[in-house]
Formats: sequence, structure tokens, C-alpha cells
Amino acid sequence: MQLLNKHGVEAVTIRRVAAALSVGAMTLYTYVNGQDGLRLAMTQYGFDLLAGGCREANTLGTSQGWRGSAKHYIQFALQYPNLYKLMFATEVAPGDAEEQILHRGFQGLLERVREQMTAAGHTEAEINRSLMMTAGRYWIALHGLASLAIAGKLGVLESDLDTLLDSLLERVAPT
Repeated sequence: MQLLNKHGVEAVTIRRVAAALSVGAMTLYTYVNGQDGLRLAMTQYGFDLLAGGCREANTLGTSQGWRGSAKHYIQFALQYPNLYKLMFATEVAPGDAEEQILHRGFQGLLERVREQMTAAGHTEAEINRSLMMTAGRYWIALHGLASLAIAGKLGVLESDLDTLLDSLLERVAPT
């Protein structure tokens, strides 16, 4: 993770990680099942870290609504930009293990949106009809804000990140 955070995805190779851990490259290769396995392990770690932080920062059921987990999502992206890019900006083939990790990560969001919609009094039919689009719109908006923040492009909007996040949540937070 230190190599990834400091130098980016391209720097994370079996040989470099093995050297950093003071183990043989073949030992590590066998343990993580090659370069693809290493990338997969980092991706899974990223989703676990993001999900855990979002759970801890959760403010649903309070006056802040979705703000706690949304703020954590943005902070995660800014704190771990290379990991975030690995998780969300690398191409994956349909059905491969990385796509399955993404689906499991999104499942947690779907569950929270379902709970929120149920608490707001939506019928099961309404929830089933709009759950995916509601969660998707929220995630797309957060991802866009996070990606622009990582790239340092928010200055053009002449507003601070907290104000932008609050404005975004007013428009896309699931209810």
C-alpha cells in the first residue's frame, strides 16, 4: 500500500512488493497468485477500508442525513488517490473478480438506500422500481466530486469542498 500511495499503480509489482517485504518474489507470487492477485488484494482492501469508514462516519437518522458517509467517501478519495483510482478508474472485464468486488461494495450502498427509503415510507414496489437509479445517481455524483477533488479541479467552481458536498447532497441524497 505504501508503494501504491507514493508511486501509483504502475509501481506496484511483485518484485517491488517482495523487496519491500524482504521476501522472495516467487514466495509473494505464490501467496497472492501473481500480479493480478496482488491488484485484486489491493482493490479488496480499498473497498473494505472505504466501507468501514463509511459505516463509522454514518449520520443517517440524524439531521445530517447522508453527510457523514458522503464526507468520508470524499476524504477517502483525497487521502488515498491512487487506491481510489485503482478501485474505480481501472478497466475491468465483465464477470471478473474486480467487478465482483465492485458489486459487493455497491451492495452495501443499496442496502442503506433501501433502509432510508423504507424509513421514509416508500412502498416496496416504489423501492424496487427506483432503488438502483436512486443509489446510482448518488454514487455517480459523489464519484464525480471525488474525482474532481483528486485532480485539483474544484477551484473553477469557486467554492469550498464542504459547500459543494452540501449542495450535491441537497440534490441527490437518497430519501
